[in-house]
Amino acid sequence: MDLDLNYWNHAISWGLFVLIWVVQLVHYPSFQYIDKEQFADFHLHHTRSISFIVLPLMLLELGLAGILLMQNDFQWKYLVPLILVILIWASTFLIQVPDHNRLAEGKDVAIAARLVQTNWIRTVLWTLKTVWLWLFTPL
Repeated sequence: MDLDLNYWNHAISWGLFVLIWVVQLVHYPSFQYIDKEQFADFHLHHTRSISFIVLPLMLLELGLAGILLMQNDFQWKYLVPLILVILIWASTFLIQVPDHNRLAEGKDVAIAARLVQTNWIRTVLWTLKTVWLWLFTPL
């Protein structure tokens, strides 16, 4: 089987693009509708379930971005996606994960609102990465 890494890079990027928009527009805003008494259980379910989906995709995305950059002699059109992925990881682990850790202790409307606001960083970055790949590394 011929493994086209560029194809898989596009597929994973599009998958994360769709996922982040669903999280941004539907899932994170729904946190405000969860009862305070149920929130900790809901949040635990959310973090376990979403991590099962997103973490493998993010790891593959990072690996593919690095491999494609090296395979293509460090061309700028492959460097930009890797930089965007690194920025996504930085936002995830420096901003969103700490907010999720705070929410694991119980419902906090201000932190939930901050999560929605700061998640725009990842939403924009994943959108830019997906559009960049489509424009500069077509299939």
